[in-house]
Amino acid sequence: MTVQTNTSNTSIRPILYGNAIFSGISGLYFAAASKSVATFLGIEASFIVLELGLGLMLFAGLLFYYDSRPSIPQKFVLFAIIADSIWVLTSVLLLVTNWVPFSVEGKWAVGIIAIIVDIFAGLQFFQWRKMR
Repeated sequence: MTVQTNTSNTSIRPILYGNAIFSGISGLYFAAASKSVATFLGIEASFIVLELGLGLMLFAGLLFYYDSRPSIPQKFVLFAIIADSIWVLTSVLLLVTNWVPFSVEGKWAVGIIAIIVDIFAGLQFFQWRKMR
């Protein structure tokens, strides 16, 4: 496994940290207010929002853990990029197919969150390329 030196890792750290904060706060909110979030989104399955929240908190924990290491493995940064990209692609798929009957507000929320996650993915990708 190729590991980047500490100096080059400094530019990826604030991006991973920001991603961790966004994911952690979102996950905590989704888990704590799953019924309200589900109602806002226009879906009835609040357990899905709860599970999504727990998954986001786990993802945030991984981001925090690796961001706090002396050196961040390139493979972990690639994992974060892929995970964020899957989130964005799934969001777009759900919005264009109407498999989930989101409310108008829910569609906006899903779209805005997808844009934010895509920004994190893009920033992480550019820093990952520099690590190579």
